[in-house]
Amino acid sequence: MVYVNNMSNDPKLKDWLRLIEEDRTECTPPNGKDSVKESTPPALLPTEVLVQKGWPQAAAFVWSRLQAIDGLQRDDLAADYWSGEKKRCEAACKTLADRLFKLREGEAALCAQMLAVDTSVPLTFDSVLPQLAYGSEHLWDIWHSEVENAAIKQRLSTWWSAADGSYEGDDRSIFLIAYHSWGEEEVELKRARLAEVEPQERHLAAEARAAAGLSLVVMPRAKSTKLRDTHREYEELVDAHLPLTVARNLQNVRKALLNEYPHAASAIDLVLRDLREAQPVRWKPILLTGPAGTGKSRLVRRLGELLCLSVYRIDGSSSADSIGFGGTPKGWSNTLPSAPFRAISQARIANPIAMVDEIDKCNTSQHNGRLVHAILPFLERETACRYRDASLDSELDLSWVNHIATANAVEDLPAPLRDRYRIVKVPSPRLVDLPVLAGNVMREMASESGEEAFAQALAADELDVIARAWTKVGFSIRKLQAIVSATLETRNQMAVRH
Repeated sequence: MVYVNNMSNDPKLKDWLRLIEEDRTECTPPNGKDSVKESTPPALLPTEVLVQKGWPQAAAFVWSRLQAIDGLQRDDLAADYWSGEKKRCEAACKTLADRLFKLREGEAALCAQMLAVDTSVPLTFDSVLPQLAYGSEHLWDIWHSEVENAAIKQRLSTWWSAADGSYEGDDRSIFLIAYHSWGEEEVELKRARLAEVEPQERHLAAEARAAAGLSLVVMPRAKSTKLRDTHREYEELVDAHLPLTVARNLQNVRKALLNEYPHAASAIDLVLRDLREAQPVRWKPILLTGPAGTGKSRLVRRLGELLCLSVYRIDGSSSADSIGFGGTPKGWSNTLPSAPFRAISQARIANPIAMVDEIDKCNTSQHNGRLVHAILPFLERETACRYRDASLDSELDLSWVNHIATANAVEDLPAPLRDRYRIVKVPSPRLVDLPVLAGNVMREMASESGEEAFAQALAADELDVIARAWTKVGFSIRKLQAIVSATLETRNQMAVRH
């Protein structure tokens, strides 16, 4: 919000500042810190929450401002708080409010109660509206501009309507309803903020927006040294709140994968079992194993596309040492950060996929270290969350990077590496899967050439020819691509002759 700071001669303002200072003196524990920064007086927190355009944005703002409160336990509530399920969210917010009241953080507790109201249950507004009404009548007009006060009161009028039952049975949050009810005023409010808001407040607003989809500071400035000129491209990541991509429509993701990989139903279910709808994508490290040509690498790529995750591929067969994955020391002239951090830098999200393809084919020489040994620290969340990158000389939180590797066999991999992966077997396709797989290959080839509109389904005689050729090469999807390509080429030649 925009705060009016040029009213120091107003006696009403002086009295209110004195009351705030007395309240802070009484409520702040010995050797404690203020619960909010001086640029945001505690009494104004509810107004910041009130004008958010949706529940996620309001929740993100409240969550970001709770970091400065000493003695507050909140991490155990995060899973329910961000679950996206109404009842779990409401229960977490109520528990959070109780804890804040016990710490004498009344304004922050009111914000938590605001997050717990249910538009479809008018009685839930009784716990917050009296305090909000008092603030509107006696406090907020001192601090806010005329435009902001108008927007705040208009939002509050929608809350009163909800308390009277006007939106009973509506599943939308009151924040979203109020935002849509006063859209033009929201535009004016944003214009006022852009014109007048202080740089620090603008930074905090950006943090709140990033946190709305859940975010992570991968490279905190306090744990980083000055970057070299060769690392200037990573300056934007210092203290940046990078978003965590959230799982959406998991049932549709599973259905799409099963349609493309009918032979790998159990593998797909094992890969997806850690994911939860509307929660950040994160799974235990996975090692896909199976015969060559079963589609393991493509499965990872499709998984990334369907989940909207960037896939950063490391070729295990060409890795002669640990440098390509673990990075190089800062003193080297062409120093390189670790692969998981490069994946984050490329995607600008905190939970991309780092894929090591054909990990079983990596070099076994101990010169400059082995790839399989360099990977180990990143597979344990306890070490990955505080990994000291030798190239950047910075402590990074890489604990949300999703690791997947592929291999034809796992017998030759070190036992510590096998222990850290969930080994998922991808079986070879069957002849019964041919119509689906061949159709998928044909559509993908047509898409790559831009000829989707002209692609015709494979005829029965073409499938018979493909089936005989595919059986001879052992049901490899990689070989199937070559067979289908040859079949389509033959079809085109026949069409030209006729």
